[in-house]
Amino acid sequence: MAEKVRIGFVGAGYMGQNAHMANYAKIESCELAALAEGRAETAKAVAQKFGIPKIYPDHHALLEDESIDAVVAVMGFHLFNSLVRDILNAGKPLITEKPICIRPDNARQLNDLAEQKGVHYQIGYMKRHDVGAKAARQTIQQWRETGEAGNLSYLRVAMPPGDWTMEHEQPVNRGDHAPPYEGQTGESPPEWMDKRQGNRYVGFINFYIHQINLIRYLLGEDYRVEYADSGGRVMTAVSDSGALILLEMAGRGLQYRWIETYTAHFDSGYVHLEMPAPMARHRAGEAHIYRAGDPPQETRLYLPQKWAFEEQARAFAASIQHGEPNLAPAGDAVKDLEVSEEYIRAVS
Repeated sequence: MAEKVRIGFVGAGYMGQNAHMANYAKIESCELAALAEGRAETAKAVAQKFGIPKIYPDHHALLEDESIDAVVAVMGFHLFNSLVRDILNAGKPLITEKPICIRPDNARQLNDLAEQKGVHYQIGYMKRHDVGAKAARQTIQQWRETGEAGNLSYLRVAMPPGDWTMEHEQPVNRGDHAPPYEGQTGESPPEWMDKRQGNRYVGFINFYIHQINLIRYLLGEDYRVEYADSGGRVMTAVSDSGALILLEMAGRGLQYRWIETYTAHFDSGYVHLEMPAPMARHRAGEAHIYRAGDPPQETRLYLPQKWAFEEQARAFAASIQHGEPNLAPAGDAVKDLEVSEEYIRAVS
């Protein structure tokens, strides 16, 4: 591979520009080489802003460019099932936004295809790259391995809807529209769901799939849904080792704030993680650790304020250039949709 990773972007919307292009542009080992975007005027303006030399009308044309080393695909997740298959079949390392797609059966097929092709396939769970989340996970895993704080009994997660953008600037948009093209086929919810269930399911995986995923990352094990109330306020689950999990989702009408916390309760201590708003730059998660004893100890970790989206971009580039581990593999993303199905069955 050349000295720099030549990246082709598919999609230039809000997240494509602000959460992805803007961060890859900071990485010296990356070159923003091409953009596939059907909105011709917007594509030109975005390419000019980020210094992207090539513009293609769709992902088919971009994949014909043999100079592209990897693809960052960011558009409505209802399109991933059809579009990602083309990228994987082309053998291009890939990262998409979350979730992997809509239906668990299609997600399994995408994961299987990536494994068959031997293609690096990463899902945009940027919270796994947050330095605070990494520190919290490290402590949780250490305590579980050593038993120094007793057993892990309970994980409480709270995330009422809030301001996730934190006044992040609007993307370039010239007001034009992209014509539909071959291979751009939308995906529907699982067949067993009626319209009401399907709408609820799509809303859930759009908004809470990050928490569904980060729970597994922090605990280091799978879990199953036990209960979900019909009002969409709470979900309870049990991990493979028997730890109780509570996800609180009730709204509070939050404005100009973001609240997202994870507290892992052990017999004689806890690990508390506070995550920032997704689009809050120069903000990282904060980890607090408490251990009972004589005297008890409480530690607040002072960590570098690195934006998880930038850390994710750097990790993707490093995985391609140096074979660094994939922290957010497609296989985990499949499990997230399976848990989300369990949630809808429990609500129903």
